[in-house]
Amino acid sequence: MDIRRYCLFIALFYTTMSLATIQRDSISIDPRWNEWHVDAMAPNGDWAFLYKIYPNDRSKNEAFAVHTDTKKRVEVTGISQPQFTSNNFLIGTRIQEIVEVDLSTNIKTSLGVLSQRDWIEEEQTLCYINEKKELVLKKYAKKRNEIVWSKKGVTKYLVNPSKTSLLYQGEDSTELYFLDLKTLNEKKVLDLKEPLVAVTWNIQETVIAVSLKDNKILFVDLKKEETRVIELPKSESPIAELNLSFFLNNDLFISYKILNAEKDPVENYLDIWNGNDRDLKNKVRPRQKGELKAFFYKQSKTQLVELPRSEKQDYLNIGISNCLLVYEPLELQDYSQIYENKRYRILDLETLREKGDLAVSYSLDFNLNRSNNEKYIIYPNQNKWEVYDFESEERFEIPHKDEYSTPIWSSDSKTIYYQDESNLFVLDVVTKKKRQLTNFVGINQMSYQNKIQNSNSFYADITKPLVFSIRKPNEDKTSYYSLFNDKLTKMIDMTSNKLNLTYLNKGVSKDAKTVIWTEENYNQPSTVKVFRKGKVSTLLAPEVPEELYSWRKQKVIHYKDKFGVDLTGVLWYPKDFNPSKKYPMVTYIYDVGQGNDRSLFEIPTLYNPNGFNRTLLNEQGYFVFQADTYVSDEGPGLSAVECVTKGIENITSIEPSINKTKIGLIGHSFGGYKTSFILGNSKLFAAGVSGAGAHDLISWNYEYNYYRTIPNWLMLEKSQYNMKESFGDNPEKYYKNSPIHFAQNFETPVLLWTGMQDFNVHWENTRHMYVALQRYKKTVIALFYKKEGHSMWDNRIDLTYRVLDFFDYYLMDKKNVGWISKGVNYESY
Repeated sequence: MDIRRYCLFIALFYTTMSLATIQRDSISIDPRWNEWHVDAMAPNGDWAFLYKIYPNDRSKNEAFAVHTDTKKRVEVTGISQPQFTSNNFLIGTRIQEIVEVDLSTNIKTSLGVLSQRDWIEEEQTLCYINEKKELVLKKYAKKRNEIVWSKKGVTKYLVNPSKTSLLYQGEDSTELYFLDLKTLNEKKVLDLKEPLVAVTWNIQETVIAVSLKDNKILFVDLKKEETRVIELPKSESPIAELNLSFFLNNDLFISYKILNAEKDPVENYLDIWNGNDRDLKNKVRPRQKGELKAFFYKQSKTQLVELPRSEKQDYLNIGISNCLLVYEPLELQDYSQIYENKRYRILDLETLREKGDLAVSYSLDFNLNRSNNEKYIIYPNQNKWEVYDFESEERFEIPHKDEYSTPIWSSDSKTIYYQDESNLFVLDVVTKKKRQLTNFVGINQMSYQNKIQNSNSFYADITKPLVFSIRKPNEDKTSYYSLFNDKLTKMIDMTSNKLNLTYLNKGVSKDAKTVIWTEENYNQPSTVKVFRKGKVSTLLAPEVPEELYSWRKQKVIHYKDKFGVDLTGVLWYPKDFNPSKKYPMVTYIYDVGQGNDRSLFEIPTLYNPNGFNRTLLNEQGYFVFQADTYVSDEGPGLSAVECVTKGIENITSIEPSINKTKIGLIGHSFGGYKTSFILGNSKLFAAGVSGAGAHDLISWNYEYNYYRTIPNWLMLEKSQYNMKESFGDNPEKYYKNSPIHFAQNFETPVLLWTGMQDFNVHWENTRHMYVALQRYKKTVIALFYKKEGHSMWDNRIDLTYRVLDFFDYYLMDKKNVGWISKGVNYESY
């Protein structure tokens, strides 16, 4: 290619890439927009680590350590993964090096590039390997920080889960050493004869199991200083997927797969999907085929016992001695169910006999909760929570109605905390008597913020306050409480401000007496609050200039559809609103819960994964209306028309400044589907933007979803679309709720968009809708982003500009947008 052709190619490439932006004046986003993020709290509650985030220019981000009493602020920009010491030092990562910061002097000292590092909280010690291949323990004490132990020639170590000890090998040695991190006593364990890669610890962290070459497992009792080798049956083929886990009595469960020596002769040219296949997810993520093996090792008798394992029988080790849960992985597979249930049975390892069913549940490996005294487990069974007593072999139900509220143990294993409707209760596991701990009213959602997770146990430390949040979803209000010795302390009054729950667990001190969080509202930027010494105060005020948001105004409305269902809508006013003027309005839809955004302080940005930013539209002179929609018995499309129509009728009667002839509609995914359906069944709108929607419910119903790895009809019948019936049972309902069947009725210009790597709602759905609209010469433009998925990532700015262009073109009559005017006139090409 000569230089002239190359230059022409580059010019054409960038002209195409920037077409949406060069045909309009670039939007100026004020660089001062920012928000606070809580990232860490010192265990003693003295310091907090916070980021000041600039969403439109991350290069300007700052970081600070802030004292929770004096409010002293130390800038530590560039540092991440923070850890506070009790003597006012901060340790963190800066690019690749580790840095310690003296918070009293702000002197920063580099510890170099460390290949490993761990903070040992109980000992106030930093454990690391430096650039000299030296394993170092550095203690942070009141008088001075000093190296208390070191060993040269170490390239890797492994710390136990509770960080009380570690194992290491020398660089040129296979000898394994054990180091007690409290006493600093060191001892040689044995010569492994090979490098240490990974270790499985027992629950008490006194025994380890190590996988060795030649199908051998090393069993080491660190307390008794005993070592033995477990030899697995010899195999001509390699093994894979080796899993080791301990029981509470230090017996060991072992499972693995012997890979097939010979390949299936047809798999290179044929993929067979049988009608009775219950394992369709592995059509997309195929597993290595082989013979499944399982054993339990009885350590007191040095006995290895094989268990029958196959595709139709597998095991779950829950840690309880002499017990496994056995299940058939695909027995209850039903593609019409949201979750993949399994029937778990109890297997007695002493007799190798089953003792009956425990539960029908999904993912007990994640949802099972073992008591600290190793006697009980809590688990979901169907739509309730139960407790099983392994000593008495009895079970009882936890008396609460909310199956999605997870119960937790007390650390002494005597009681269970759980939510029942509006309140928090505690249940005595011996007497089965419950006590009500709170006297809240209304609909509440509770979330425990400082529960402790240890293996399969989730519990509240009864020596410290239990911090939990209460949220009223119908009112979008939240409060924080702590509970200690049955005394309830309100940390913050019920507020309509949005309290950031996502990072709250990062802002709780070890004794749970200091808590920090961010708080905001639609016209109040994020503010950092602290609860300390029984009082709430502002730790960091907003640092967004008031003139950027002081104009904000909203109106929350409540209305009903024809079935009497309560719905919420939020109207956001344009910047510099003048009640004597008329303004266009953009309506955003997705599902119920739009009223929950009423307290969100949104920052205008061009980096929007679905092209929509409420505040950006307000600043460009638009009303924005967020309207609730839900799925009635008529179906998701028809109910969306009803909900949106009622909402717009309501809000336009209240606010006369809305120009009823210039209303737009936008939605993405489920909202994209609803947008397309509404536009084919309503004349309310002057423009619409539909992103990544399921436009043809019938064809989409019978697709295999490569993202979810299941057939799509689950999504239609029982999940988000909630049709309640199959297509075969009620084809008319599917026809009546499918947007593509109304393409011929469109009178509203529509912008469709999708990513051509979207396998959740496959991109062909959007292309089908485009073809249908194009067949009837409707006003349509479709954007197919070649390297994007269900939402935008690399092309967020381009999509945002094009959405604004489209609404400006049809709602503000700004007709000088070439890529639109050239694409919608059927008389020219």
